[in-house]
Amino acid sequence: MKNYYFILSLNIYATEAQIKQAYRQLALKFHPDKNKSAEAEAIFKEINEAYEVLGDPLRKAQYDRLLIGTPAPPAAPPTHRDPRYRPRPNAGPRRPSRKEELLAMMAEYLHYARTISRVSLFFSLVLIADYSLPPARVTTRVVRDEPTRRDMTYELGLANGQRVYVSREAAGQLRGSRVTLYQSAWFSIPLVLEEENARHRTTLYQTIYQNFSFGPIILLITSLLGTFYWKGVEFRFNLGVVNGLLLLLNLVFLQIHKF
Repeated sequence: MKNYYFILSLNIYATEAQIKQAYRQLALKFHPDKNKSAEAEAIFKEINEAYEVLGDPLRKAQYDRLLIGTPAPPAAPPTHRDPRYRPRPNAGPRRPSRKEELLAMMAEYLHYARTISRVSLFFSLVLIADYSLPPARVTTRVVRDEPTRRDMTYELGLANGQRVYVSREAAGQLRGSRVTLYQSAWFSIPLVLEEENARHRTTLYQTIYQNFSFGPIILLITSLLGTFYWKGVEFRFNLGVVNGLLLLLNLVFLQIHKF
């Protein structure tokens, strides 16, 4: 059974005036004519459905009994020997739990999370296009080579000012040679280095399309889920947060070959 109080961000002790006020605020916020987000229409229907029940005193009373169960008739208060004794008044309305408050916040900011997921998906598709298009070619020369700290790869300095990373064997074959550097079409990510005379080709390391290719792959999967999965406010909101962090991480990977 749907919790109409949660939909209107209220509790079961809300007054008639509070119910009307909450309905008006939410209806203005999520009306399809004013809110163009994909989920606005579905949320607006739930808001109307909740108000149709809670705005009618009879239906509200029936709904309350179903929601919390039919309570036992209250016991008669015990008599007290002191005629001046007065029982304490009932406590105020129940405050929403921490989880209910958190879910309400997630629902309010869900459209931002979905926007982040869509931007992440667009960025993933741009990376795929950049890698798939015919690469650009730059003719240059290897002017310097030195091992990296771990001595597993070599850093080659090219005459055009770029630095690339290759294996130890490839560094020995390319040392001092005239080479052709193949780069991605849009972001100029180094892909392959080819020695002009021997036609020796070597794949370049420490780029977003080689050692760090897991970043774009994971971002593509999570951004697809965040964009096209429609169930669960908490799950979709968390996906938006994850996609935002992965997007920043991939932007770092995009520049790491320059460090």
